[in-house]
Amino acid sequence: MPATHAPASRQADRRSTRRISAPMTVVIGNAPYAIGDWSLGGLRVLEYSGALEPGDCTAMRVFVPTAGPGALFRTSGEVRRKDDEDGSVGVAFNDLDSVAFDTLNRYFRERMLRGTV
Repeated sequence: MPATHAPASRQADRRSTRRISAPMTVVIGNAPYAIGDWSLGGLRVLEYSGALEPGDCTAMRVFVPTAGPGALFRTSGEVRRKDDEDGSVGVAFNDLDSVAFDTLNRYFRERMLRGTV
């Protein structure tokens, strides 16, 4: 079933945190995927080829290329949207722990300082 899209203004109103397009990678199952954009509330997986549908929950490993060696954290999320046209899925994080939250927040600040948000 094709995804339905709300007008852009309604989509923006639903988001409680700013989304940025700084690069990251997420591993779902054993498959790595690029992240199109993300916030402290969730992420958009690009070119997703798995079986997840809206409402499904999944375990994830997220690689954040922060300054230095980067960081990896495990979390889970719920699929909120799936776009069959471009193959993307929107995933909301389920209760990020403090380490994951701090890692994402630090990366966000790094990108802001560089002006690459």
